[in-house]
Amino acid sequence: MMMICRLFLISLVALLLTVATASAQQPSPITITARVGLDGERSIRTGNWFPVQVTLTNEGPDRQIELEWRDQTATHLVQRYQIDLPGGARKQIIFPVIQMGRTALLMATSNGVEIWRERIVLNQLNDDDLTIGLLSADPSVLSSLATATFANDRRAALLILTPDLLADNPLLLTAFDVIIIRELTAELRPAQRDALLTWVQHGGTLLIGGGATGETALRAFAEVLPVKVGPLRREASLSELERLAGLDGLSNSVPTLTVHSVTLRPNAQPVTRDGLISQINTGAGKIIFAAFDLAALRAWSGESRLWVTVLAPQPSIAPGTIIRSGFNNILQGSLMRGFFDIPSPMVLLGLIGTYIIIIGPLQFFALRRLRRLEWAWLTTPLLVVIFLFSAYGMSFVLRGSQAQVAQLTIVQSTPDSNQTITTTVAGIFAPQRRNYHLSFADTAFISSPSSQNRMIVERDGNTVTVPDLTLDAADFYTLIVEEVTTNSLPVTYQIKQTNTHWQGRLSNTSSVRLNDAMIVAGNDAQWLGTIEPGADVVIDLAATADNFTNLIWNSTSGRILNRAYVLENLFWYGTLNFRFNPRVENATLPGNTLYLIGWSDQVAPVTQINGEPTRPVGETLYIIALPQRSN
Repeated sequence: MMMICRLFLISLVALLLTVATASAQQPSPITITARVGLDGERSIRTGNWFPVQVTLTNEGPDRQIELEWRDQTATHLVQRYQIDLPGGARKQIIFPVIQMGRTALLMATSNGVEIWRERIVLNQLNDDDLTIGLLSADPSVLSSLATATFANDRRAALLILTPDLLADNPLLLTAFDVIIIRELTAELRPAQRDALLTWVQHGGTLLIGGGATGETALRAFAEVLPVKVGPLRREASLSELERLAGLDGLSNSVPTLTVHSVTLRPNAQPVTRDGLISQINTGAGKIIFAAFDLAALRAWSGESRLWVTVLAPQPSIAPGTIIRSGFNNILQGSLMRGFFDIPSPMVLLGLIGTYIIIIGPLQFFALRRLRRLEWAWLTTPLLVVIFLFSAYGMSFVLRGSQAQVAQLTIVQSTPDSNQTITTTVAGIFAPQRRNYHLSFADTAFISSPSSQNRMIVERDGNTVTVPDLTLDAADFYTLIVEEVTTNSLPVTYQIKQTNTHWQGRLSNTSSVRLNDAMIVAGNDAQWLGTIEPGADVVIDLAATADNFTNLIWNSTSGRILNRAYVLENLFWYGTLNFRFNPRVENATLPGNTLYLIGWSDQVAPVTQINGEPTRPVGETLYIIALPQRSN
């Protein structure tokens, strides 16, 4: 009998082990793959947004998947993406993330159970190097740029891109200094094209090549090229390319060069006198067109020297990156007023004096008249409690019960576009300890300075939220909200540059009153003061004024913010752009672009708190790039 029981137990254990093993070996019905980084090969620039392309396939029942990205160095920000994945479905999403450290963890859970994870070691690009993206079926094209030396001894990281990885949001392109299109192996979506153009208008350099391989790109960008492109022709002269590179011998490497016939458009500039290379300024950036296949010069030793001269990229203004990596909380440091009125010292002294008089002599005389001095054992603590609750009630009335929001909004725009890149630093003041649920527009990218407490950002393709943000009483929590918005301050201008001056007129065609306005080129500035809606102003900026730093301190303090503090932190030495070389000793705007900057007392709310609209206080800084027009 004992033998039979033992055999039964052994058989039962063997059966359970077999079932467990089979269950463990059963493949998951969910398949997940991820391509991370600017190039899908984990290349990122620290502090800049980049895409994570995630592909999910479900061979089982309907599931809800939660993706989670965790920076394993900077743990203050957790980013999540909610996905409904029906059975038999295949979905591909772009998960925008921000990363400060070198390693991250990407996980997927369903119903609270982890189903997939991948530890990701990222390729952090050198901050002092240029980032160049190349769209080409042949990855060896322009490989000489990877070893070239640009201005101020800067090197370049050359990243190979594909059309499916090209972002459709300009915020995901801000890490690039240059994007080069030799050929498009697939048509770009309209959103991708628009994102590229918006990126250019905010400081990017776009180089498009011609030739037979460039036909798809020429169709996509025909209307914005600096030239009207004609048919191909052979036997083009090479002397202008040699002159630009400062090196002869191109004809030995390239016996014949097939090029397009071109006609220069208004406001465009020829880079070579024969029109082989031309460019047009658009916003703070530029579009360059080469009328030949970009692979045609690869055998020439002067190829890299030519493109270093032609590209000449300039640093762009990146408020979100500056604020995320800055040592100062730019909003909290610039606030000129509190969120509630603190009683004056005289009021506080009056309350203390009243308390002393009531609890001391007044109580004593009242009890003595009643011949009940022994009641003081009861009335004294009662009066203390009454005053304590009165003081608490007064503080509660002053603080209120609703969270309050202060905003610094920075709008970067150009008259060439109806789209702007808007960066809002929003500070949330919590009058009492509680959890807050924040909701934002579905296009918003949410982050926070590294000094903040832990925050979870969730998106699902339709909404962006920060759920269960726990704040203590009197906490001031700062968020950075970046999004593409519609231009609310259109201007028109006719300004020409001479050797010594920028001269012309500018009109404010919007309904926005612009305060403390300045025209700025580098460190040269002209004070314009207030520009009313519909008003014209005369521009006469000396190219050697060297006075932007001084004019910053002429900025009046607004009702809410110290404007000089904001401008100093954005445009001062070491804070404009840590990639800005050479370093400058004064406040300056990057590159050779002319800018109009000014302030408005109006701010648009960027968040709802606990489902309720907010009424933020704050100010808006407009930074408008005015590209140079040709005669």
